[in-house]
Amino acid sequence: MNNTVLHQYEISPFCAKVRRVLQLKGLDYQVHNIGALGTQLGEVRRLSPQGKLPVLEFGGERLADSSLIVRELERRFPAVVPLIPDDEQQRAQVHLWEDWADESLYFLEVYLRFAVKENRGYWAGRVCAADPAWFAAIARPIVPATMMKQLKAQGMGRKSLAQVLTELDQHLQMLNALLYERDWLVGEQITLADIAVAVQLQAIAATPQGKQALLAYPDVQLWLARSGEEPEV
Repeated sequence: MNNTVLHQYEISPFCAKVRRVLQLKGLDYQVHNIGALGTQLGEVRRLSPQGKLPVLEFGGERLADSSLIVRELERRFPAVVPLIPDDEQQRAQVHLWEDWADESLYFLEVYLRFAVKENRGYWAGRVCAADPAWFAAIARPIVPATMMKQLKAQGMGRKSLAQVLTELDQHLQMLNALLYERDWLVGEQITLADIAVAVQLQAIAATPQGKQALLAYPDVQLWLARSGEEPEV
């Protein structure tokens, strides 16, 4: 695959999902990191009508949305580490796991990065890492407020840290139980289910609170290592 470019927010787990699939498929690609300035100037909107990243540019086409990108890569390169099973029931399970990761775990990650006071400065800086220094200085204080607006609209931002950590622990308990004496979430090999959940947990584990939460769940840690998304625990 020549002239393939992944337009991304570097810290986005959805972009990490696409990177992981590209790597497993053995496909060469370049990365174009976009910061807060590019978002403000409409760069993302020009790449994607939805105004969202990742966007994968390849073969003269642009495809947005991590789930759609992965399915197109699977369609084009099905024999290279197949990630979506042929079996209808397993395929449905993969879809449910990915949806759970994208719609539930994601907001836990955003909360721990931007709603927790001691974390938000670092992650605001990471959001602006691709920006010129003058703009990053302006944007860094604004980023957490923007993310908190998103969190409050979704509902997660109205919870206390204790409530969020309890919710995270419940998810990890469930995942740890399901992974007992199992290598993968669906079937006998890595699938999109593993990748989608792993990249969200990797993002969660990059915060001190998420890292601490994972310490209690060795089966989850081992599975993350197998999935190629080992947290720093």
